[in-house]
Amino acid sequence: MAQRKKRKMTRGEEASRHFLRSQAERGTVDEPPDVGAERVWQALAAGFPDLRSGFDFQQAALQQAGERPFCALWLRPDDSLESWLLAPGPAVLAEVAACLDEACRGADGLWGVADSGMLVGICPSWTADQGLAAAQRLQRQVRERTGRTVTIGVAAHPTLDYPPQEALENARKAADHAAFFGPDSRVVFDAVSLNISGDKYFERGEVRTAIHEFQQALRLDPRNGNVLNSLGVCHGVLGDHEAAIEAFGRAMAVDAGDYMAIYNTGLICGLQGRREAALEHFRRAAALHGDVFEILFQSGKLQLELGDAPAARVLLERAARLRPRSGNAQRLLGDCYTRLELPEKAIVAYQKAVKANPSDSLALSALGGLFVEKGENPEIALVFCQESVRLAPNNPLFRQRLGRLYVKLDRLEAALGEFEQAERLGQPDSAEDIRSIRERLGPIG
Repeated sequence: MAQRKKRKMTRGEEASRHFLRSQAERGTVDEPPDVGAERVWQALAAGFPDLRSGFDFQQAALQQAGERPFCALWLRPDDSLESWLLAPGPAVLAEVAACLDEACRGADGLWGVADSGMLVGICPSWTADQGLAAAQRLQRQVRERTGRTVTIGVAAHPTLDYPPQEALENARKAADHAAFFGPDSRVVFDAVSLNISGDKYFERGEVRTAIHEFQQALRLDPRNGNVLNSLGVCHGVLGDHEAAIEAFGRAMAVDAGDYMAIYNTGLICGLQGRREAALEHFRRAAALHGDVFEILFQSGKLQLELGDAPAARVLLERAARLRPRSGNAQRLLGDCYTRLELPEKAIVAYQKAVKANPSDSLALSALGGLFVEKGENPEIALVFCQESVRLAPNNPLFRQRLGRLYVKLDRLEAALGEFEQAERLGQPDSAEDIRSIRERLGPIG
């Protein structure tokens, strides 16, 4: 989503995992550990007897700022706060604190320790630009005195309608944003900071909170296509299709070549049952970016649902080449090969699906059914079919396949039980199977 860069599910929730988002490169940024304010306060209290921490610091800093605008600085170590606490020789933490103390005292400000243990400062009357300049000076002093580097987030108050106490949290979000640019970076809180924050909430499953972050980001930058697409994905995950399409439409209005918003619109159309419209959007997205797994996978899946197995084959084979370990892609490819009467290829694809996901009941049952049709490996086929029924006992097709395998193995009573279950679950042609087995078993009693 940001620039530079799943309980039993309903059908819509399952499909929602396939939305495309432009995410920040999270592998390059670690979350700073929470070492706790008390530990850091104890390490610094001797040298700074007036030091405050947590809520006490926040209240004192806001009181000192009064009605004036102010700027908050959030320091994030580029190695770790733990290493600052344990560093030999001159205390790194104390030296960094001294640098921040000098900066804040020169601006009639106050610094302290956040709940997480990070050092933060509030400087009254500073603008964001002044805060950014101070952050640069502070970083230089830290390098010169300690040989270490810090990343700093800067947030000004007022910003939008955030209350004063929210400035510290916004500075933290800005520091997370700055960390994406590497050590010794600094950033002023902006729409991208909120985008990154929204990403994190989304990934934790806090979708409504993510929506709030994205909406705030759009107040700062109404034409941010990444944020608009992210907002649409959130609405799509929650099942609010109209709001999702509206957000994706705004993203496409910003950038007509936004293949993610185009594809995501197609995904929503598919969830609404508008399959032709979905396919048209997938085609448009593929024309812009044809080597994306999700586009190929969903296009192939839809073509298969529409009965065009040859077209589906081309798309699903390409998807499987991009992600050979995708069990879903391999299973759908197996379904496609089965439609095309290519049982050997289908068996290979289903085997790959089961290897990727041993609990894939659909692939297990289909694989067992193919072995039954080929008249070979009946014991292996039995294992597959029995496992599929164990995993999905209410699937009538799986019951029917297992029953027909029992017939081939001359286990008629077991077959009858499966056919009766299949009929109870709604398999339409099980009645004939039941009649045939009862005739072979003869009168009972």
